[in-house]
Formats: sequence, C-alpha cells, structure tokens
Amino acid sequence: MTARDPTFDPPLGVCPLCACPDVRAFDRDYRGACISRCEGCGVRFMNPQYTDAYLTAYYASYVPEGPRTPEARAFRLAQKTANVELLERYMAPGRMFSVGSGDGLELAVAKSRGWTVEGYDVDDATTQRVARTVGARIYTGDLFALPLECGGYDCVYLDQVLEHPKQPAKYLELARRLLKPAGILYLGVPNIESLASRGKSMLGRLGLSRRRGRFYDTFHHLFYYAPATLPPLLEQRFGFTVLTVLGDPKPRSHPTVATRLWDRAMRHAPWLDSTFVILARPR
Repeated sequence: MTARDPTFDPPLGVCPLCACPDVRAFDRDYRGACISRCEGCGVRFMNPQYTDAYLTAYYASYVPEGPRTPEARAFRLAQKTANVELLERYMAPGRMFSVGSGDGLELAVAKSRGWTVEGYDVDDATTQRVARTVGARIYTGDLFALPLECGGYDCVYLDQVLEHPKQPAKYLELARRLLKPAGILYLGVPNIESLASRGKSMLGRLGLSRRRGRFYDTFHHLFYYAPATLPPLLEQRFGFTVLTVLGDPKPRSHPTVATRLWDRAMRHAPWLDSTFVILARPR
C-alpha cells in the first residue's frame, strides 16, 4: 500500500482523535494493511486509510438484506433489549438519536419501550425501508449538515459505529452538541485488547497464524479501541464524564450456571470481552 494507490489516502502523520503528532507503526495484517499507534492517547488506526469513494461504495451494500435464522434474530433482539435496558438504568425513556441505525432494530426496541426515536445511516434505500418499518425519521446524506437540534436529545446512540469513520472525533463532538446537559452518550465498540485479540496477536507475531491480524477487520474498520484508551479520551479531550464501562451483553437461550457466571464476569471485566460499552454524560 502506498499513497499513490487510488484506494487509499496519504498516510496520516497526526492522530485523528487527539491531534498528537507522535504516530508510530505498530503492526501489519495479512492483507498488508498497516496499523499505526498514537503515542499520545494509545488508540490504534489503519494508516493509510481508504478514500471516501471506496468507503461510499463499500457501505452502499453494507447492511445485509434477506432473512436471518430465528436463532440469530432472537439473539440480536435480546442483545439490543439488554443495551436499552442498561441505558434505562441511568435515565427514563426520552428522545434518542441513533447514528448508524442499520436495519433499525435498536430503534424498534427503544420505541417499544417508550423512546421517541430518530436515526441516521449512509444508504438511502436502507434508511427509507427502515423509516417505513419502524415508523421513525431516518436521515441520510451528510451527517454534519443535518438540521438536528443542538441540546435536544436525551441519548445519542453509537453502537459499533466509531470504529468505521475516518474522522471519529467529529462524531464525538457532534454527540456532545446534540445531547441535553443530563443526556447520555451510548457508545459500543470492538475491544482490540480483548483476551481473544491478544492471543491472536501473539500467534501472528510468532508466525503461527496464516491470517495475521485478521481481527483488525481492515476491510472496513479504521480505528481500534480498548477500555484503557477510549474512556480517558472521552473525558480529557471531548468533555464527557464516563458513567460506566462494561462488556457487551451476551444473551443465551439456554444458559447454565457456568455460562451465567462466565457472562457476568465478562460483563464486569470489559478488558476481557470482544466488545465493550461506555455510557457517558457531557460535562
């Protein structure tokens, strides 16, 4: 990969999240994608990153269509319900804006629990379909040019979103502007320092994996976060107060005592889990 490749932008010399100029090469995956690490905030990111044209074409078909298995649908519904239930431990249902609303499942769950919901996603056909299905306003186009009410939302919801955009700082800044003073940012992201990722990374560095660094998901993930790096960034750089950091819920249809204990441990030890959730309020 070079800056001349039309699929990629020129390499970044400054961290897009904290503006630190101390950016160093950290890793390379089996596809040849370079991973840099910011020495200021510790966040890793793909470097160089894809062009806007590539990402637009990729995300035009990103949301899957067609039937899912009943088991997969049940799991997603239970997980989205658990996510909204977590949010409701800190606030009553109010006005929610979901960025990256996808197939609209979290909007449907929240609406059924009394939330007033709005969403945003990049594909026009998908947003129109979700708007009809959920019965909510779903935006598309330039997120940062939308006529959204500053200080008008009780929750800004970004679940599995912040790893995708080239300018994640703009998303966090927008979330802070949109939230009411007592509102909550719901943020869910993959954990690059999970137990599984650490093990795979070690195998790759030892030459024992044919697909070194596959867990970076460099087909479409551009940024890589951990429970030790993202919460300090939210507080020190973006003006939030972090309320909690937890592992993502893993609903099971037939839990045993052993799986309940394991899931509880993962929930309360987010540094071990493959994904984690942050709830934060603007200061």
